[in-house]
Amino acid sequence: MVRRVTADKWEIISRDDTGAMVNIDYICPHCHFPTGNFILIGEQNVAKLDEPWETNQTCEVCGNDVIIECLY
Repeated sequence: MVRRVTADKWEIISRDDTGAMVNIDYICPHCHFPTGNFILIGEQNVAKLDEPWETNQTCEVCGNDVIIECLY
């Protein structure tokens, strides 16, 4: 079952016309282990970083699916 969590912190590492690299830190709602993900955002979704957004990820510790909400 996919669970939702709000990112503890997220930051844009790099951003240009071709996309962005983002670091997201969160506590997994399944295993409760603090973890993070580096993700790539394609050029068609870069503008979404200017407002609250979410991403589907898999926890690298327990392997469960997580929806991470990235708010300001």
